[in-house]
Amino acid sequence: MLNAEQRKKKQRLIRYVIGFCLLLIPLLAYLQKGLLKGDFNLPISSTVLIFALININGLLLLLMLYLVLRNLVELIYERKQKILGSRLRTKLVISFVSLSMIPTIILFLIALRFVSTSMDYWFNTNVEDSLQASLKLAQTVFHDTEKRAENMGIHLAILLENGDIDINNTVELYQLFNRTLSIAPPGAPDALAIIGPHLKKTVSAKGVRLTSVSIPEVPTEAIRKVNTTKKTEIVSQQVNIGELVQAIVPIQIDNQTNYFLVSSLLIPIERLVLMQAVSTGITDYRQLVMLKAPIKLSLIIMLLIITLLILFGAIWFGFYIARSLTGPINKLAEATRRVADGELDFTLEKESDDEMGLLVDSFNTMTSDLLASNRQLAVTHDALQESNIVSEQRRRYLETILKNVAAGVIAINEHNEITTINAFAEKLLKIDLKSFLYQDYRTILPRPHVLVLNQFFNDLLKSGKHSIERHLNLTVRRGETYSLLVNITRLIDENQEPIGYVIVFDNLTKLEKAQRLAAWQEVAR
Repeated sequence: MLNAEQRKKKQRLIRYVIGFCLLLIPLLAYLQKGLLKGDFNLPISSTVLIFALININGLLLLLMLYLVLRNLVELIYERKQKILGSRLRTKLVISFVSLSMIPTIILFLIALRFVSTSMDYWFNTNVEDSLQASLKLAQTVFHDTEKRAENMGIHLAILLENGDIDINNTVELYQLFNRTLSIAPPGAPDALAIIGPHLKKTVSAKGVRLTSVSIPEVPTEAIRKVNTTKKTEIVSQQVNIGELVQAIVPIQIDNQTNYFLVSSLLIPIERLVLMQAVSTGITDYRQLVMLKAPIKLSLIIMLLIITLLILFGAIWFGFYIARSLTGPINKLAEATRRVADGELDFTLEKESDDEMGLLVDSFNTMTSDLLASNRQLAVTHDALQESNIVSEQRRRYLETILKNVAAGVIAINEHNEITTINAFAEKLLKIDLKSFLYQDYRTILPRPHVLVLNQFFNDLLKSGKHSIERHLNLTVRRGETYSLLVNITRLIDENQEPIGYVIVFDNLTKLEKAQRLAAWQEVAR
């Protein structure tokens, strides 16, 4: 079992891990979105990064799954161990998970359906056909430019080969080039040039679009290839305002190829950018088509991570609420055990001002009242014990007196029960003390004796006195007759309520015999 400090460190570590995951999830989503859009120009292949993101998402998924299962296992373990508050914690966790599970699963299924539909829409054949058509259109523009440059060069080369214009006449060539360049686009070339036998440019002219542009030299290898194959060669060269498409056309004069006509057409940089965008788009699209399954898997994993994160949050929130309830309850239960063991001199710390705080205040008030009551009870107990000791001493003293007094004493309570018979009365009346104590005198005594006592009690009540005295000749069981002087006293408590009678009688039998004997002696004298 972990102690309190270790438990706090463990909870702090779990909070750090959860916070790290919460920060990492939007970061991974941002990276994945950037990779899909191509916002990052990284030296690493996008494919490698996609699979790296999938692996990281998989690790996050496993981590969230571990946290969820760990909390569930802890919950089941506490319930099996019957730890105080585990049932309440289980009910709260089940409630929160149920409340969050239904909308989360619905949202997950909708998002999953949305992802599948979106992926199918992004990568359907219509989109690919449209991109392919755009690429073909861009390529057609380039090929049309090459064809127009070639056709214009061949047309001019035929004029020169037929001798309509003297190729050595620079002025006529220049005029021809200017007339050709002045034709309205798209038919007109942007530059024309004649390259002589020694691969030197003899005549050249530029159109309006290339007036301020420096035209690069025609590659020597291309001219040699044309000279060898006797066929037109197309080359492309970059300039600062676009790409220059040049058609190198051989000119045969006197069955010899000594001259070359270069017809140039400019593809503006704006059009090149659009063509490059189309080419890049189709390339990226094809790469994404290859990564369709991994991307879809990565999105599904991300949805699962968010789903598990919601479930973990619900479980954790259930644990938190249960802990806020069961914590004070556990303390109260422990405090109750201490109270049951007799420990009252302590107070519970109040952690909140809610109902649990009110319960803690009530418990502290109860323990303080119990402590005060116990102290008062202890004082009362000591006083009562001391009083009992005094009463016991008095009782023993009274019993001693009653035992040794030379008179009979019988006490009857308000219920007509005989409560006291001293030794003198027991011996004189020849009775068994145990048989008469706490017995109704009207049922235990002979009928004549009962009538005598009733007569005495009636005389006492009629007299209104506290006590009366009567002379009685009493015959006991063995036929012996005693002459008794009986004093009957009525007992009254402090509230003037009758609580019984005390009967005290003296045996005058011997005294009367002595008096009769003395009288007879006096008579005899």
